Amino acid sequence: MPLVSYFHHDRNLEQILAPITLIRGGSSRGFYFQGNNVPKPGKGLEEFLLAVRGSPDPMGMDGLGGDTILQSKTAIVSPSARPDADVDYTFIQIFPDQPATVTYKMNCGNISAGVPVFALMKNMIPDVTDGSITVRAFSTNTQKMMYMTLDVLNGEARVNGSTSIGGVPGTGADIVVDFRDQGGGFTGNTFPTGNLVDTVTLSDGSRVDVTIMDMVNICGFFNAEQFGIGCTGLELPAPDGSILAPPNMLPRLTELRLKIAELIGWDQYSKDTIGKATLPFAVSVTHPKDYSDLDGHTVRALSIDLVARFYLESIMHSAAPGSGATCLAAAAAVPGTIPNMSLAESPMKSGTGGDFTLGHPSGTFRVHVEPVIGNDPRAVTYSGLSFPRTARILCDGTVYIRNDRPPEHSAWLEADELTAASFFLKGDDISVQR
Repeated sequence: MPLVSYFHHDRNLEQILAPITLIRGGSSRGFYFQGNNVPKPGKGLEEFLLAVRGSPDPMGMDGLGGDTILQSKTAIVSPSARPDADVDYTFIQIFPDQPATVTYKMNCGNISAGVPVFALMKNMIPDVTDGSITVRAFSTNTQKMMYMTLDVLNGEARVNGSTSIGGVPGTGADIVVDFRDQGGGFTGNTFPTGNLVDTVTLSDGSRVDVTIMDMVNICGFFNAEQFGIGCTGLELPAPDGSILAPPNMLPRLTELRLKIAELIGWDQYSKDTIGKATLPFAVSVTHPKDYSDLDGHTVRALSIDLVARFYLESIMHSAAPGSGATCLAAAAAVPGTIPNMSLAESPMKSGTGGDFTLGHPSGTFRVHVEPVIGNDPRAVTYSGLSFPRTARILCDGTVYIRNDRPPEHSAWLEADELTAASFFLKGDDISVQR
């Protein structure tokens, strides 16, 4: 099988060599690639990424690994030909517990924070001046713009700073990620059902009210106490991501996520497959309460606007995904939504926006929200929807991949002409299983 031009062999022709950069973005870690150094999105790219990670081994022991979804992410960044963007950015999620599966059908606020750091490192942005700059990134996943503001010195992103984020030791330089233009990226509508609240009837006859929002990612928000079976909204994840909660909570969450998917027209899932899908997130919310986080520290009710727990696949997120937290803040700023009704008394409750702080299993997460609400709150837009992150380059070099993979797992050695944008313009579910 011919070797594509951006890969090289070792001297013994036993391994394939490819350039790679590892970056911690927020509370995630990812593989970052220049777009001209990897196959275009499609079968070739997916097989290449699985080989880099070391799939199908769940631990990824013979690759760069990452045995959780927070450590198994990819960003592909290229200079943009668009006049309104500096770079184009494609996000791809790899699933360690589904060793032959990747998806483009989601976004990641944490990995987004590493995009400007990588772009500066690879000299993708000309005429950079020292000081605060804003990098405009066009998301091929959602066909929407995002904006990252950071401090630059000598043409590189600053590393040291005083910003701390839950789930990451220490502090770093502030990177402000703004997702204000991301509404309707997956479904075409910020509120995909056309309602601020929908009521779902579960198989046991109980009813759960949900607010479904398409902002950065798709989330279905529900009130923890209304969910029943002893749910409090203060549940915590076990080390393996399983839910330390009432024993019947997981099947109930699975059914709720399936109902949410059906309400937005995603009919490709069943009860057996929705548990392996990342989107839609199911997110429990409850009014501010004191609770102990995963480190045993007390999160005080007075320091937060509400408490949230994010459920994806069959696990609970150990913190709060940047994309999901942004979606929650956007929903909380709109009167009449489930999150808004769960807020403590604040200007946010009336729709004026401001700083919004949620409590999650690892601490707190702050988002600044500037909603623009007219006569119809379902048509809300945002002049600002931002949150602070930090990011740091961990390694820049070459990944070595064994050259003895069977032919059916080596499609990445040949160019693939499909693009991520083509999948989304067709509106297909582009989760890919190999």
